Amino acid sequence: MDLKLQLCDYEAKLNETTGGYDMSESIILAVLGIIGTLSGTILTQIVHIKLERSKSIEKAKQDRYETKREKLSDIYNELISIINLFPNISPNDVLQFVENGPIYSLENFEGVLSSLDIQIDHYKKQLSIKDIDYERKSNIETHISNREYSKKKIIKIRDKYYLAKEKYKSFCESDKIVFDLYAGQDVRNHLVKFDVIIHNTFISGYRAGEDCDPINNINLVTKRNLINSIRNDIGIY
Repeated sequence: MDLKLQLCDYEAKLNETTGGYDMSESIILAVLGIIGTLSGTILTQIVHIKLERSKSIEKAKQDRYETKREKLSDIYNELISIINLFPNISPNDVLQFVENGPIYSLENFEGVLSSLDIQIDHYKKQLSIKDIDYERKSNIETHISNREYSKKKIIKIRDKYYLAKEKYKSFCESDKIVFDLYAGQDVRNHLVKFDVIIHNTFISGYRAGEDCDPINNINLVTKRNLINSIRNDIGIY
């Protein structure tokens, strides 16, 4: 029965019991009661609809996470292991402490190592100078030590870089199609940024920062941001 019929029926009953006296105040109260009941019913329905919608959205989100985990779990694990293989520093981060040392760029590890060898040989010959004074000898030995230490660091950087580069190339050739199909946009954006940083570090020769500085080392920051985007993409917090 609609509202108008309910009011008419209620008014008729009031007239029967009151002898037809004016019961406008009672009618108003009845109307307010009916409106309140309807409002409560509508509000309850709205809340129910919103709860159901929220549950549906949450379920869709969980289903999406499950799909991503199923399709991307192994691929993401492989990608994380590869990006962590890339060195955190450039040869130029090591060479900044070598006075008049060579400058690295364009993956020219061998050229830098060869230049350091030449400089080491040069300084070793100076040590053979007859009657060399203590201060000069100490200074030359420091130059030699710095270069030998730098060589060891750069060789480690070179080996890690080429291993990571080879594995990353293999990843792009085998898993990149699935990655591009299912990976979230944020992950793909951070991977592009990572590619740029690796290019800047090992091709352009930019310095990355201190090896263990999680705040200022650009390579470490970029790796961390990429890994965090991967965790968020599959719902791991």
